Amino acid sequence: MSKPISRLDAAYGLNGFSMNFGLERIRALMRYAGNPQDKLKTVHIAGTNGKGSVSRFIYNILEEHSLNVGLYTSPHLITFSERIVVGGEKISDNDMERLNNFFDKIISEKDDFKKLGAPSFFELTTAICFLYFFEKKVDVAVIETGLGGRLDATGIIKKPLLSVITNISMDHEDILGSSLRKIALEKAGIIKRNSVAVCGEKKNKIAGIIKNYALSLNAGYFSSNDVKLFKKGDLYNYKGLNTEIKNIKLPNLASYQKYNLKLGLLSIEILYMYYKKSLKLNLNDNLVRSGILKFKNEGRFEIIKYKNRDVVLDGAHNPDGIKNLVISLQKFFKKKNFIIIFAVMKDKDYKTILKRLSALEGEIIFAGLNNDRALDANDLKELSLQNHYFKKVFTADNIKDALEKAAESKKKDDAILVCGSLYLIGEFKKTIIN
Repeated sequence: MSKPISRLDAAYGLNGFSMNFGLERIRALMRYAGNPQDKLKTVHIAGTNGKGSVSRFIYNILEEHSLNVGLYTSPHLITFSERIVVGGEKISDNDMERLNNFFDKIISEKDDFKKLGAPSFFELTTAICFLYFFEKKVDVAVIETGLGGRLDATGIIKKPLLSVITNISMDHEDILGSSLRKIALEKAGIIKRNSVAVCGEKKNKIAGIIKNYALSLNAGYFSSNDVKLFKKGDLYNYKGLNTEIKNIKLPNLASYQKYNLKLGLLSIEILYMYYKKSLKLNLNDNLVRSGILKFKNEGRFEIIKYKNRDVVLDGAHNPDGIKNLVISLQKFFKKKNFIIIFAVMKDKDYKTILKRLSALEGEIIFAGLNNDRALDANDLKELSLQNHYFKKVFTADNIKDALEKAAESKKKDDAILVCGSLYLIGEFKKTIIN
């Protein structure tokens, strides 16, 4: 954050991860703010991986169609304002401070919070997001959940235009449940009665759980398994339920992004089918294509140059995310060796993550992170050596030292991969900016 913001700073604990499940506090905040979330038209998005990418595809395409669109995502990489965007503009420091002070006064003066406790960082930012989007009179608010769905602060949305579930895999088991079924039901909790749900889960059994949940609420249900996105040369063709769009260029090289794009396109198609009059949405193939061309999701297969080397930044932080990352790297960097810079949080399945990452072989540098949740670099080194995952294993106190060590490699065709945590990606970006 570029300006100190008292209440947010106080709630930010553990780098913004502290979660406080239940909707009582966010309901109280919103009630005193006039329940602006009930006056918004929202697309609500949950899932294990791909939420940010699908959110941005939907946001970009709607914005390209001249709608005033809000986008709420998390976490941020460098500045808090990345989380709340309207019309391509991040929320200003002045607006952040004004809205933070507004809610600070509510929290300080109302007795509800003496009983309920202070809102978490995410609850407070979600409250700010809803009120800001209402003030900005957005036509559509694209809202990404923080964690889970059913009890996530964004779950206060009563009836979204669409509830979008990206995919389900094992992550945050201590919070969301120890099985894919339990996690699927938590994520599906964003689906509301008599609404419309769109699902991107490829596994039929898990998709079936989400479908049954949606149907139990009399919600319409659509699956990306029922539409097609196929590659033709360097371009993609989409064959949807009632729509065909050809010659789509996907600016991100990651092979996993085609699934996010397909789900994003299906979501746009459903929005058009159900809400074209209320949104004044006249779907245009050229605007869809140009919206996709503007897609950018920092820290997700983002390729930059650093000291004349290719650097791939990817925030994959669970086994499925790492698996898809490795597939993309092996496809697009066939002759490259990778020097991996890695850090991970203690609550992740880091053993499986490292095992899958070891398919890249080469050498790895475990970097220290200034984060209470991060696993110690020396513990990662010991685990890697015990299992013979990589040819060479190093540690570094921080991302800056890790980069210097990686840049020392004499093989000019070596590329650098930074992965394992979005916090690590954020530290990388702060380092190269400074």
